[in-house]
Order: sequence, then structure tokens, then C-alpha cells
Amino acid sequence: METHRKHQSPETEMVEVVDHDGNLLAVIPASEAHRQSLPHRAALTLLFDKLGRLALTRRPQTEALYPGRWELPARGHILPGEAASDAARRLAEGRFPQGLGPLTPQSALKAGEDTAFEALKVFRCTLHSDGDDEELLLVSREELSVLSDDHRELFAPWVVYALKEGVLFPEKTREEGRGEG
Repeated sequence: METHRKHQSPETEMVEVVDHDGNLLAVIPASEAHRQSLPHRAALTLLFDKLGRLALTRRPQTEALYPGRWELPARGHILPGEAASDAARRLAEGRFPQGLGPLTPQSALKAGEDTAFEALKVFRCTLHSDGDDEELLLVSREELSVLSDDHRELFAPWVVYALKEGVLFPEKTREEGRGEG
């Protein structure tokens, strides 16, 4: 039994185009927003395992942009009239229906070339997974930093951008677990 809404195609999925302050300007098909590079609302849920490692998944080989590269698995459009937190939960549960921890707002990324012109509201939650998924890569801040520096071509550009902007592993998270001297 499917518990989440199926993803609509970019030709039929509608998105809210916004100005640089996040004010609604229009509702248009997602494909048109991307074609015209118009800023539009989107959500990103960062998924972490109990050890604090970030979950990445591979983009399908059939994707037009960056096929086969590692990406953030719960990222997508906020539907017209949908709350950002509801979209974040929908996107995360759509990819990982086996159960997630509480959803926590984290930050935002302004729309631009590095985000595919998506104005991203960023959330985080714990992923309840045993890590046996072949298409799931769990990485620490240090591992992702080294990999993205040495092998940027392995990742969708927005992963590297979000890492460099400090969105993936905020300072508070980095300091957790440091108590031994």
C-alpha cells in the first residue's frame, strides 16, 4: 500500500515562483520554472543516521542532469499552498517510508544557479535504517569534505554547494560528541 503521493512529472507539477524575499509571484509548471531559471519554493530534508552521518543516494542513470551522481535524497518542490515542513516530511517519507525521527527546521538556501533556482527550506531528521541499502551512502563531514574536494564529479553540484555553505553539517552538530580529552 502506497502511503505517499506519487511524484508528478515536471510538465504537470506546479510550483510557486517567488521573489528574492520569498514573496509569491506566480504558480507555473515546474518545467517552465526550471527552463526560465525562475526562483521557486523547494524543501530539503537532510537525513542522518544515529552516528550523525549524512545519507546520500545515487541519481538514476535516466536523469537528464547529473545521472549516477550522489545527491541529497529528500529534496524537491513545495507544492502550491503546501507548508515547507509538510513538503519536507512528504519528500523524506517518499524515499524512506520505513520510519523517520522528528523533523527539525535547520536553515535555508537562497535560489540560484547552484540550487537549480530552488529557494530551499532545509530540515533535518534521523533516518532509521540499517545501512544495507546499496544505493545509500552514509558520510561524515570529514569524509564528504575530502571526497568533494578530490572527486567533485561524483556529486550533484548542489551537494557540494550546500556543504561549502555550511548547511549540511552546522557547527553545533560538528561540536557534538567532542568531550574526551
